[in-house]
Amino acid sequence: MIDFTRNSKLLTESWMKAFGAWNKTILKYIYGKDVDMVANLNEENSLNFVIRGEVEDVRAYANAIMAEKEYLEAYTQFGKDHPMTTKQRIVLNQAVQNFEQKTGITWPFVDEA
Repeated sequence: MIDFTRNSKLLTESWMKAFGAWNKTILKYIYGKDVDMVANLNEENSLNFVIRGEVEDVRAYANAIMAEKEYLEAYTQFGKDHPMTTKQRIVLNQAVQNFEQKTGITWPFVDEA
């Protein structure tokens, strides 16, 4: 569960670590079969998660995670310096900035560029 309703003063390093791990998991599910996953065979093959928070916070998160996905796809397909990758990096940076302004939470991924 990702909970944006928590008081920002209560956000700890362990919460940020868990937030980063959730984002990685969500990105793996977005990519589907192209990503190696290790799972318990007794579990269903679907991701069940809850995102709580104000509509604006959740929307900013959704936009940022999808921008992250689109940037990674462009980077993989075209390479670091291709114009499409550069365009997606700009979109990602704007989405991350919006997310951080709305929620006060630092985005857990850093672009190497």
